[in-house]
This record gives sequence, structure tokens and C-alpha cells, in this order.
Amino acid sequence: MPAVDARLAETGTYEVNWREAFSGTLASPSGELEAIQVGLADMGVIPTAFHADRLPVYQIGYVTPFTTNDLVLIHEVVDGLVEEYPAFAETWEPLNQVSLSVSGIPDNYILCSTSPIDSLDDIDGLKVAGAGPNLRWIEPVGATGLTGTLGNFYQLVETGVSDAMLVWGEAVVSLRFYEVCDHYFDAQLGGVNSYVINVNRDTWDSWPEEVQVAMTEAAQEYGVALGEFAADLGAQARETFIESGGSVTVIDPDERDEWAATLPNIAQEWVASLEAQGVPAQAILTDYMDAMRAADQTVARDWDAQ
Repeated sequence: MPAVDARLAETGTYEVNWREAFSGTLASPSGELEAIQVGLADMGVIPTAFHADRLPVYQIGYVTPFTTNDLVLIHEVVDGLVEEYPAFAETWEPLNQVSLSVSGIPDNYILCSTSPIDSLDDIDGLKVAGAGPNLRWIEPVGATGLTGTLGNFYQLVETGVSDAMLVWGEAVVSLRFYEVCDHYFDAQLGGVNSYVINVNRDTWDSWPEEVQVAMTEAAQEYGVALGEFAADLGAQARETFIESGGSVTVIDPDERDEWAATLPNIAQEWVASLEAQGVPAQAILTDYMDAMRAADQTVARDWDAQ
């Protein structure tokens, strides 16, 4: 919002009268997509993980774990894919929306648990809360996945319904998950593109071009800023855990490679499903992985290999 205001102030022709509705005051968690679709909200941030069936092409980060912890890189690469491949924009046509930019907050998924996790063997038998798509990462090593949201992870662990949660450093600090979890297992699962900034199509069409440009540029700037914020706050998570009396364990690199190899090729499953719908998913996936390899990321598995 401040970035939009700053851009529009350069000419003074237009000004946005922002009316904020955060933290479930207008739409319940995971209800953002529908709120924007029907015009209850003019614009907002949609967590794509909760709509894997309706936003399949946007799940690329969730089908390529163990690839990168660099959220800014993810943002820039996926925004580039959105520009190149019409399938991304076409996703929003039946949903009455325009997407301005891809962003995200999970820079590196970790396991936050009530019992110590020192190796893959300790994950076997655990009940783990996650967003949905990422639960496929932990089920092959013996965990039982429980679908939830950031709004109820704390309660699921506190009440014993779940033994652990699949989250990231920023969430650990911001939502005080260290209060119910004593152990932090840095599995180096990597980050994902988890958000889109969208506008209701009717609202978008009512805006002058100058406002549309300001909104788009600011949304893309936001993706970079959010990635940097997540990295900065997430870096504090380990210290916060230790200060609270908890333990921190980092996965052995060989075990990370073993874990990645244990998974079914979820990326190729994603490709097959989308290719059947006419989406060039293999090309999209290859471009994504090529960008990660070119940036010297810690890629544990070449997901684009068939």
C-alpha cells in the first residue's frame, strides 16, 4: 500500500482510499479467493496451497522441495514464468480475477515438534500438521499428515492432536510456536511460492491505467520485500528456540539427499496432470529447475528429470 501511494503521489492525479480488512475480519482463513472472486474484497493476498485443485499451475514450489531457500529468487523466477506462460493468467479467468504478482513467506520449511527429531527415523510415526500439498513430503518417511492452517497449528500441537508442524522460521517467531514445540528440526526442505496478490476483475477494469501500473509494480516490489523480511525474521528462529529452552538440529546433508530420493516424483505427477489439460507443465518445470541450478541452489533432486 505505501508503495502504491508513493507511485501515485508522483503525479498526484489519483489517490487510493484504502480500507483494510486483515486477519479474518472480512474473509475466514483460506476464504480469500472466494472473497475476491465475488467482489466482497477488491483485492488481497491468496495462499495458493489451500486451493491446489483450483490453482494447480501455482503449486510448482510445492512439487519441488529440497531446491532453494531463497524466496526472492523464487519470486523472481515464478513471476518470470507467469509472464512467459499464459496458463498462469488463464487460471484466473473463470475466477474473475487478475493476478499482480507471485510472492511467499515460507523460505525454508522445518519441523517444529514436541519430541526430539535428530534424524529421519525420528519422523516415523509422528502426526504432522501442514498446509496440504507439503504433507506429501513427510508421509514417505513414515509421518501421518494432518491438514491445517497457521490459525490452528498451535492448538493442534498444544492439545496433542498433532506431534509436530511443518512450518518455517518466520512463523515460528511471529506466531510463537516455540511455546508448544520444544524441538526445531531444520530439514532444509526449502521455500515455496505460496501467495498471489490478486484483484477482482471488475474492480481492475474500473481503475485507470496509471493505477493499474502502480498496483502491478508495487506488488512485484512487495514480493522482494516479503522474501527479505522472511529471511531476516526466520534467521532469528533458531536463537529464539534456544533462548526458550528448546533444541535445534540441522539435517545431515546425506539424509537430506536420501529423503529427497525417497519421495515419489511429485513434480512429474504434477506435469502429467497439467499436460492432460493442455498446459506445457514440463517446459514450465524445466525452466524453473534450470533457473535454480543456474543460481547454484542446493538442489537435492532434479525434479524435471522424467
